[in-house]
Amino acid sequence: MLGVTHTIECHCVLPLYKNKSPSVYHKFAVYNKVDENGRVLSKYVNCNNCGITHFVYEICKSEIKVGKEDLPTVRRIDEVKLSLPEKLVKFLESYEVQTFVYEKIEDAISKSIYPTEIILKREIIDESHHVKIIKVTSENKFTVNTEVINTIIRGTA
Repeated sequence: MLGVTHTIECHCVLPLYKNKSPSVYHKFAVYNKVDENGRVLSKYVNCNNCGITHFVYEICKSEIKVGKEDLPTVRRIDEVKLSLPEKLVKFLESYEVQTFVYEKIEDAISKSIYPTEIILKREIIDESHHVKIIKVTSENKFTVNTEVINTIIRGTA
């Protein structure tokens, strides 16, 4: 069973939202593995904006560890890259994906869960989501596709 990609909220604020009221806190994506019973395996992650350490213990829930910024024992992206094929790492680097993408691909390959599809990039243009998806079909075989998802349902008059 693959894990879960979800977002957690930090208490930092991106510069874009600095003067907004009420405060708009930064959210970032994380990947958590799950056990054979579907329970989330907890872990520590650093915020990709301010570096504060979060203890992620459930889907979309974390506890900030005050005074622990950029904890060096938290798994870093370059450490995840060590377990992936070089060709794949170079491709993912070209898209500048975040750690959770590497972790999900690593989990799929280590558990031989094929095919696994992971969104690399998402853009909203007009009324549609444009997504770039990597499909992992084996440890050394990948395909990349682009899809357009219309998000507006139009009624008939």
